[in-house]
This record gives sequence, structure tokens and C-alpha cells, in this order.
Amino acid sequence: MSRLIEMCVILAHQRIIPPSGYNTRVTPADLERERTVSSRTEIVERLFDAFNTRDLDTALSLLHPEIVFEPVSGAVLNGGEPYAGKDGMRRYFADVQTHWQELVVKPVHVRAAGDAVVALGHASGKSAAPLEDAPATWVFKFDGYLVTHIRIFSDEQLARQALEGDARPS
Repeated sequence: MSRLIEMCVILAHQRIIPPSGYNTRVTPADLERERTVSSRTEIVERLFDAFNTRDLDTALSLLHPEIVFEPVSGAVLNGGEPYAGKDGMRRYFADVQTHWQELVVKPVHVRAAGDAVVALGHASGKSAAPLEDAPATWVFKFDGYLVTHIRIFSDEQLARQALEGDARPS
């Protein structure tokens, strides 16, 4: 629940009049924004679950047809190019299956950040070399309730820059 809505509920129950100038009106837009934030974080959590269980159909249902996906491994597995569109996501899932004996992503914190959702966590896997609890930051961007862009960072500073603009290294 957003802080504004929480305060309004408390004030209503306690029948306290807020200080002059404090806007306690909850508009339909406030409620819709709260639902959108909650729904988007839920979508991201469902995407993590779909990836970890390799449920491609569920993952595709949550993605925009023109999804752009930029995993860290894309530099090696996809010639440095992002995976584009739903066909690109099918190719990514196939690449994971081909190159990883096991790969699990573990989001620890999933939070809305403006129009995006950011997840902080770890990735672990087995391939030619083990990957053990490698820190990762995922940034998800949306068009309505469909994910349009996912970028994975192994560097927190690059993730912060991505939220403020393009973080591509020069």
C-alpha cells in the first residue's frame, strides 16, 4: 500500500484532521497507480518463476511482441546483440538449454522505480565454469502490463545509470 493511501486510512480511522495544505484526497489515478505498481512487480516475479522452470509459454505471455532482452550472457551467446521479439526470447531459452546444465535466478528485492521495475538478486548455474551467487540487477520496462525491455546488469552503477538514461558503455 502506498504511503499516501496508508496515511489516509490511518487518518480516517483516527478521525484526525491533517495539517493545512496536506492533500489527503485519494484520486482514482492514485488507486490505479497503486494497482499498476503492484501488478508490474507481480509480472516480474512471474517472469522469474517462468524462467527458473523454463516455462516459455508463460514467459511469452508476459512479454510485448517487440520485447528487447539484454542479458549479460548475450555478449557471448548472441554475438553481442540483444534478443529481440518473441522469436528472440525463444532463441534465448534455447541458448540457456544448450549452454547451461543449470541456471537459476534468485531475485531478493523487487521494487517499482517510476515506470520500471528493478530486481536485485543473484544468479547461480553450472556450465563450463560454475556461476555461484553472482550479483545481478534486472531492469524491466513496460508498455501497460507487458514487458517491453529487460536488461541485466552485473554492475550496480550501470543499473543506476540505466534508470536515468542509456547506460551503454562507450
